[in-house]
Amino acid sequence: MKLVKLLASFYYVGYLPWMPGTWGSLAALAIAWFFNENLVWLTIIFSVTGFLICKPAEEAFHAKDPSRFVLDEVAGMSLGVLCLPKNLILYAGGFILFRVLDVWKPGPIGWIQKSKMPSSIMWDDLLVGVFVNLFLQVATRFAISAPR
Repeated sequence: MKLVKLLASFYYVGYLPWMPGTWGSLAALAIAWFFNENLVWLTIIFSVTGFLICKPAEEAFHAKDPSRFVLDEVAGMSLGVLCLPKNLILYAGGFILFRVLDVWKPGPIGWIQKSKMPSSIMWDDLLVGVFVNLFLQVATRFAISAPR
């Protein structure tokens, strides 16, 4: 159970006080910034690991979607900035949008969150990451192609 808690909390980032999901998202941004060229592989590793430990983590933390489980935010936020230019404003905007959508949980994100399946821990944050990435990809393309 110690290994499950270690991985689920992303090396105890989920134990930091106040809004553990925000800390997990910030950890993902730091990783994306410093390991940008390996982010595809890291996102896959975070996601696969997260799916593998969803049910054991619920048992270890004695809760459905435990707040200390932040590997979902790490995977989702990584996906949110995947294949985007390394740009401080872009990453900051992605972070804010990710946190807003992750807390608000509009539409299908909320439906997934309400699921009884342990894997919903991961699915809702990965969907947020997809939405953030699509938004940033479109915004980046329009910013590049906009007349000056």
